[in-house]
Amino acid sequence: MKKTFTLLVCVIFFFSAKAQSFEIGGRYLAESNWFFNSNVTNGPNSALNIGENYAAVYSYSYGVHLAYNITDHVSLESNILWATLAQSYNGNFGTNGFLPDGELYVDGETYTATTTIHTMQIPVMFRFLSGNGAYFGLGPEIDLVSNANYSASYKGGGPMQSESGDVSSAFAKNYFCAVLSFGNNIRLSRSLFFNINLRFSYDITDMKGVDALGQDLSNSALYSGANPFYAKNEPTNAVSASFGVGLIYRIGHDF
Repeated sequence: MKKTFTLLVCVIFFFSAKAQSFEIGGRYLAESNWFFNSNVTNGPNSALNIGENYAAVYSYSYGVHLAYNITDHVSLESNILWATLAQSYNGNFGTNGFLPDGELYVDGETYTATTTIHTMQIPVMFRFLSGNGAYFGLGPEIDLVSNANYSASYKGGGPMQSESGDVSSAFAKNYFCAVLSFGNNIRLSRSLFFNINLRFSYDITDMKGVDALGQDLSNSALYSGANPFYAKNEPTNAVSASFGVGLIYRIGHDF
């Protein structure tokens, strides 16, 4: 017990003695974001002849940067980011029929669609600093979903030209990601830095959501019957790559 207490005191003293500085600032990240679900990737039952394809769309986030530099080479970083994350789709219908939710589709009809969610992202990363401004970091992130929307437009003679609506109930309230980042703090003055950052994240939990046609992926009707729309319910995972810039003010010891 005495040895454990002594070790704890030494660790606290080490980090207190080596503590360098705090950082506060702002970030903006331009993101390429994808909501991957194998049912969308592989498409619905081939007998239905319905196409679902992913398409790129712009996503972004912005917010507050905080960091505690424990030593010259080890740091703990956290952000509070407000994100608008989107996934676009396109496809076509090769037959006439009804979707499981009752919506009519027409042979030869095409569509484009976008799902957009708004989240608060809170990553916590250990950073490893080179000493010349460059660093890499890794850690977990929680995304808190505030709302989600789906919109689509149709061409080719179907009964609807467009649709849009709130699909927040189809998404999980939160999901967890693993985050990897690479960056560089470029000194502008003694305490002010311009930050550039590459960041990659992968959702390790099921964020749920909707498919390319706006159907709730938790709807059991998609997987029931002798000829189901999809074979089984599959998880949806958000994957993103982003480039960010920021201004950071360092308080404390310079290094």
